[in-house]
Amino acid sequence: MDEFYDEPRKLNIKKVIIISTIFVLILIILIVWIAKKISTPAPAPNVEITETSTIFSSNDKSVSVELSNTLGLKNYNSGLDYLIELRSDNNLDIFISKKEIFPNKSLQDVVNADKLAFLEKFENYSNLSDAKELNVNGNQAYTYSFHYLDKNLNQAFYLQIVWLQIGDIYYIFDIEFPLDDLVFNTNVVTDVLSNFRIN
Repeated sequence: MDEFYDEPRKLNIKKVIIISTIFVLILIILIVWIAKKISTPAPAPNVEITETSTIFSSNDKSVSVELSNTLGLKNYNSGLDYLIELRSDNNLDIFISKKEIFPNKSLQDVVNADKLAFLEKFENYSNLSDAKELNVNGNQAYTYSFHYLDKNLNQAFYLQIVWLQIGDIYYIFDIEFPLDDLVFNTNVVTDVLSNFRIN
Protein backbone atom coordinates (compact mmCIF):
# COMPACT_ATOMS: atom_id res chain seq x y z
CA MET A 1 0.00 0.00 0.00
CA ASP A 2 2.85 2.41 0.80
CA GLU A 3 4.39 1.77 -2.58
CA PHE A 4 1.20 2.83 -4.33
CA TYR A 5 1.19 6.26 -2.67
CA ASP A 6 4.93 6.94 -3.09
CA GLU A 7 4.93 6.84 -6.90
CA PRO A 8 2.28 9.55 -7.44
CA ARG A 9 4.17 11.77 -4.98
CA LYS A 10 7.38 11.44 -7.10
CA LEU A 11 5.39 12.30 -10.23
CA ASN A 12 4.00 15.43 -8.60
CA ILE A 13 7.49 16.60 -7.59
CA LYS A 14 8.69 16.08 -11.20
CA LYS A 15 5.75 18.12 -12.49
CA VAL A 16 6.45 20.91 -10.00
CA ILE A 17 10.15 21.03 -11.01
CA ILE A 18 9.29 21.15 -14.74
CA ILE A 19 6.66 23.86 -14.28
CA SER A 20 9.00 25.86 -12.02
CA THR A 21 11.83 25.64 -14.57
CA ILE A 22 9.52 26.79 -17.39
CA PHE A 23 8.25 29.65 -15.22
CA VAL A 24 11.83 30.75 -14.36
CA LEU A 25 12.86 30.65 -18.04
CA ILE A 26 9.83 32.74 -19.06
CA LEU A 27 10.62 35.20 -16.26
CA ILE A 28 14.29 35.51 -17.40
CA ILE A 29 13.24 36.05 -21.03
CA LEU A 30 10.73 38.70 -19.95
CA ILE A 31 13.35 40.55 -17.81
CA VAL A 32 15.90 40.52 -20.67
CA TRP A 33 13.29 41.81 -23.14
CA ILE A 34 12.22 44.64 -20.77
CA ALA A 35 15.87 45.59 -20.11
CA LYS A 36 16.58 45.84 -23.86
CA LYS A 37 13.43 47.89 -24.41
CA ILE A 38 14.43 50.36 -21.68
CA SER A 39 18.07 50.69 -22.79
CA THR A 40 17.20 51.34 -26.47
CA PRO A 41 15.31 54.64 -26.73
CA ALA A 42 12.89 54.95 -29.60
CA PRO A 43 13.73 57.66 -32.16
CA ALA A 44 11.57 60.75 -32.06
CA PRO A 45 8.94 60.79 -34.80
CA ASN A 46 9.82 62.71 -38.02
CA VAL A 47 13.47 63.21 -36.98
CA GLU A 48 16.33 62.08 -39.19
CA ILE A 49 19.24 60.80 -37.14
CA THR A 50 21.86 60.90 -39.92
CA GLU A 51 24.05 63.98 -40.33
CA THR A 52 25.63 64.49 -43.75
CA SER A 53 27.76 67.59 -43.16
CA THR A 54 29.66 69.55 -40.53
CA ILE A 55 30.00 73.32 -40.09
CA PHE A 56 33.57 74.38 -39.30
CA SER A 57 33.97 77.88 -37.82
CA SER A 58 36.94 80.11 -37.13
CA ASN A 59 37.90 80.64 -33.48
CA ASP A 60 36.40 84.13 -33.54
CA LYS A 61 33.26 82.79 -35.30
CA SER A 62 33.71 85.40 -38.07
CA VAL A 63 33.65 82.83 -40.89
CA SER A 64 32.46 79.27 -41.39
CA VAL A 65 32.32 76.58 -44.05
CA GLU A 66 29.93 73.61 -44.24
CA LEU A 67 31.42 70.46 -45.78
CA SER A 68 30.34 66.87 -46.30
CA ASN A 69 31.27 64.34 -43.64
CA THR A 70 32.40 61.98 -46.42
CA LEU A 71 35.57 64.09 -46.71
CA GLY A 72 36.61 63.05 -43.20
CA LEU A 73 37.86 66.53 -42.29
CA LYS A 74 38.83 67.54 -38.75
CA ASN A 75 39.97 70.81 -37.21
CA TYR A 76 43.73 71.14 -36.99
CA ASN A 77 45.92 73.77 -35.36
CA SER A 78 49.39 74.31 -36.81
CA GLY A 79 49.85 77.56 -34.89
CA LEU A 80 49.95 79.51 -38.15
CA ASP A 81 47.71 82.45 -38.99
CA TYR A 82 44.72 80.60 -40.49
CA LEU A 83 41.07 81.34 -39.78
CA ILE A 84 40.17 77.71 -40.47
CA GLU A 85 42.54 74.78 -40.89
CA LEU A 86 41.12 71.37 -41.79
CA ARG A 87 42.86 68.06 -42.42
CA SER A 88 41.79 64.52 -43.21
CA ASP A 89 43.50 61.17 -42.78
CA ASN A 90 43.87 60.86 -46.56
CA ASN A 91 45.89 64.13 -46.77
CA LEU A 92 43.13 66.48 -47.91
CA ASP A 93 44.07 69.87 -46.42
CA ILE A 94 41.98 73.05 -46.49
CA PHE A 95 43.41 76.31 -45.13
CA ILE A 96 41.45 79.58 -45.04
CA SER A 97 43.12 82.88 -44.15
CA LYS A 98 42.44 86.57 -44.70
CA LYS A 99 44.31 89.76 -45.53
CA GLU A 100 43.29 93.37 -45.79
CA ILE A 101 42.93 94.71 -49.30
CA PHE A 102 46.04 96.18 -50.94
CA PRO A 103 45.11 99.70 -52.05
CA ASN A 104 45.78 100.74 -55.66
CA LYS A 105 46.30 97.12 -56.79
CA SER A 106 43.89 94.98 -58.75
CA LEU A 107 43.03 91.55 -57.39
CA GLN A 108 44.59 89.98 -60.49
CA ASP A 109 47.90 91.76 -59.83
CA VAL A 110 47.83 90.63 -56.19
CA VAL A 111 47.19 87.02 -57.21
CA ASN A 112 49.96 87.03 -59.84
CA ALA A 113 52.43 88.42 -57.29
CA ASP A 114 51.29 85.80 -54.75
CA LYS A 115 51.75 83.04 -57.33
CA LEU A 116 55.36 84.03 -58.02
CA ALA A 117 56.20 84.34 -54.31
CA PHE A 118 54.42 81.10 -53.40
CA LEU A 119 56.17 79.03 -56.06
CA GLU A 120 59.56 79.90 -54.57
CA LYS A 121 58.68 77.57 -51.67
CA PHE A 122 58.50 74.57 -54.02
CA GLU A 123 61.48 72.92 -55.69
CA ASN A 124 59.48 70.56 -57.89
CA TYR A 125 56.21 71.73 -59.39
CA SER A 126 54.44 71.24 -62.70
CA ASN A 127 51.17 71.98 -64.53
CA LEU A 128 51.14 75.58 -63.31
CA SER A 129 47.93 77.29 -64.46
CA ASP A 130 47.38 80.94 -65.30
CA ALA A 131 45.43 83.04 -62.81
CA LYS A 132 41.79 82.59 -63.80
CA GLU A 133 38.94 84.91 -62.80
CA LEU A 134 35.96 83.46 -60.92
CA ASN A 135 32.63 84.76 -59.70
CA VAL A 136 31.89 83.44 -56.19
CA ASN A 137 28.40 84.38 -55.01
CA GLY A 138 28.66 87.72 -56.84
CA ASN A 139 32.18 88.44 -55.56
CA GLN A 140 35.35 88.64 -57.63
CA ALA A 141 37.94 85.91 -57.17
CA TYR A 142 41.05 84.59 -58.91
CA THR A 143 42.51 81.11 -58.75
CA TYR A 144 45.59 79.23 -59.88
CA SER A 145 46.76 75.66 -59.38
CA PHE A 146 49.77 73.39 -59.83
CA HIS A 147 51.13 69.97 -58.93
CA TYR A 148 54.10 69.45 -56.62
CA LEU A 149 56.09 66.60 -55.15
CA ASP A 150 56.09 66.23 -51.37
CA LYS A 151 59.53 64.75 -50.65
CA ASN A 152 58.59 63.70 -47.08
CA LEU A 153 55.67 61.61 -48.29
CA ASN A 154 57.21 60.86 -51.70
CA GLN A 155 53.83 61.70 -53.20
CA ALA A 156 52.52 64.11 -55.85
CA PHE A 157 49.93 66.66 -54.71
CA TYR A 158 47.42 68.97 -56.39
CA LEU A 159 47.29 72.47 -54.88
CA GLN A 160 44.73 75.14 -55.75
CA ILE A 161 44.83 78.68 -54.36
CA VAL A 162 41.80 80.97 -54.50
CA TRP A 163 41.80 84.67 -53.61
CA LEU A 164 38.25 85.91 -52.92
CA GLN A 165 37.58 89.62 -52.40
CA ILE A 166 34.63 90.54 -50.20
CA GLY A 167 34.49 94.24 -49.40
CA ASP A 168 37.91 95.37 -48.21
CA ILE A 169 39.08 91.85 -47.23
CA TYR A 170 40.78 89.11 -49.23
CA TYR A 171 39.96 85.55 -48.17
CA ILE A 172 42.61 83.08 -49.31
CA PHE A 173 41.80 79.38 -49.73
CA ASP A 174 44.63 76.83 -50.01
CA ILE A 175 43.22 73.42 -50.93
CA GLU A 176 45.52 70.47 -51.50
CA PHE A 177 45.24 66.72 -51.80
CA PRO A 178 47.14 63.79 -53.35
CA LEU A 179 47.11 63.90 -57.13
CA ASP A 180 45.89 60.27 -57.11
CA ASP A 181 42.65 61.52 -55.46
CA LEU A 182 41.94 64.14 -58.14
CA VAL A 183 38.81 62.35 -59.41
CA PHE A 184 37.45 61.84 -55.88
CA ASN A 185 38.10 65.48 -54.91
CA THR A 186 36.92 67.09 -58.17
CA ASN A 187 34.23 69.20 -56.48
CA VAL A 188 36.05 70.05 -53.24
CA VAL A 189 37.10 73.56 -54.30
CA THR A 190 33.59 74.36 -55.57
CA ASP A 191 32.03 72.98 -52.36
CA VAL A 192 34.36 75.03 -50.15
CA LEU A 193 33.69 78.27 -52.02
CA SER A 194 29.91 77.80 -52.33
CA ASN A 195 29.54 76.87 -48.62
CA PHE A 196 31.83 79.58 -47.24
CA ARG A 197 29.99 82.08 -45.03
CA ILE A 198 30.88 85.33 -43.31
CA ASN A 199 29.01 85.36 -39.99
